[in-house]
Amino acid sequence: MRLPSALRLLPSAVLLLAGCASGPVDVQTAESVPLRLDRSNPLRLVRSVLGAYAGGDAVETGLVSGEGDALTLHPQKLDPALRSKLTDANGDGAIGWDELSAFLKETYARGHRLPETLAALHAESGTPAADTAWFAVDIEGSVMTHARRHVVLKASAVRAALASAAAGTGLHYPAGTVIYGEHLVDGAVVETTVKHRRADGFWDFAVYDAAGRLAPATTTDPKPLAVPTQCTGCHLGRKAFEPEAAFPATPPDGADGPRRYVVPDAWRSAAATTRLDEHARRDDGVLGLYATLYTGRLLAARTDGTATPADVALLARLGL
Repeated sequence: MRLPSALRLLPSAVLLLAGCASGPVDVQTAESVPLRLDRSNPLRLVRSVLGAYAGGDAVETGLVSGEGDALTLHPQKLDPALRSKLTDANGDGAIGWDELSAFLKETYARGHRLPETLAALHAESGTPAADTAWFAVDIEGSVMTHARRHVVLKASAVRAALASAAAGTGLHYPAGTVIYGEHLVDGAVVETTVKHRRADGFWDFAVYDAAGRLAPATTTDPKPLAVPTQCTGCHLGRKAFEPEAAFPATPPDGADGPRRYVVPDAWRSAAATTRLDEHARRDDGVLGLYATLYTGRLLAARTDGTATPADVALLARLGL
């Protein structure tokens, strides 16, 4: 007997409605859970914050799938001990930003295998030193902290990033690059922020306290910033900040004092700033002007005759 067309469509309609129904999901047993993050470029965000949890890129390891705003988390790819900290707290059948943030607060350090002490990190990646192997700049005043920042990274990493820019592939630092930011108050280091570039192209964030122990957030004024949730917003965004936005000029003082790069005037190169457009482009999620300042230093060395042949060749490749 042939059923009326309306009845023949009923099973499909029921299945469709069932698929649209929402309800609590058991993240511990579910093979897939929707991600509803309500954030700009959510795929880039989850690749940044979840990239090390499954041992590699979040998409390539199958931890996250989808594109655009339609993303799915596959929680069985997580270590069970870490997965136990992830819950559908509001029972809507998905993981939202608040729920993911709570998970990251509990598990980020373990999920990304961050060294527990600054000494352990130094043993892995090198201890910053005041020699030609390292490039250092001091910065006064920023939205991140009112403390003076002493930023140090290997000169070879900056040169590799400049070579990448010269090749037209963007200003990208090599995997393994570590950027140390010592926060100084009255001349004493009160905390150290760290960015470490992973093999998947994203950065791990970390904060170490005055004793060199891993901490969950910064502590200096104007406010504490939690790792990694309050790091990614700025580093993955496009908002302009001072003193980077005005460079090579020095912006007016802020409410809490000067905002400036404490560098020789000879390093303040308009040509280097224009060529790299580092702060606006933010190719690699790095907010500082380290490559721009390094290039300015090379230009100054070429002018005074102290540049090496390799320095001159690098500038030529950059068209400077």
